Amino acid sequence: MPTLDFTRIKEIPIADVCARYKVALRYRGEWGSAMCPLPTHKQGEREKTFSISTAKNYFKCFSTSCNEQAGCKGGDVINFVALMDGCSQLDAAKKLADWFTIPEIKTASHMGKPSNQKPEMQKATSEPSTSGENLKYMQEVEAWFDATFKQGEQEPDEEYRKRCLKSLKSRLLDSYRAGQRSKAA
Repeated sequence: MPTLDFTRIKEIPIADVCARYKVALRYRGEWGSAMCPLPTHKQGEREKTFSISTAKNYFKCFSTSCNEQAGCKGGDVINFVALMDGCSQLDAAKKLADWFTIPEIKTASHMGKPSNQKPEMQKATSEPSTSGENLKYMQEVEAWFDATFKQGEQEPDEEYRKRCLKSLKSRLLDSYRAGQRSKAA
């Protein structure tokens, strides 16, 4: 039975999700800050207590009002959407998968059943060798690319350019580090 790919959903850049909610982030290095958009935030508070980490892909609100409502307010993209929309984590994950075009994955119970995939795709995904891993990696890259380079409706061009460049640099650095780790192993 197909299920949500929570790993890929949680990898959606928090900055891209904030852009969907029109959160005006100001960046300083890998950190972005803004007026807190969470519904639990007390109206009238003027401090920029809401922060995101683009490197670690999480958000946090340091305001007293948000933290009094339900303890420490922070988490990943799923937590953020659930708080913003007042919905369950599952509904938030479904919404994110829809927004960022992340397909459902097949669970092990369906592995032996016939597939609707083209024969060449069946071969690529059923082989235990690296070709299946390569396909998965390329799908992840495609999803990252689509999420990164989709400009928010109200996102100014300069902020869009900066966000894209920052995301691209981060992805390249992660790839470089992974290559260095594999060389060392």
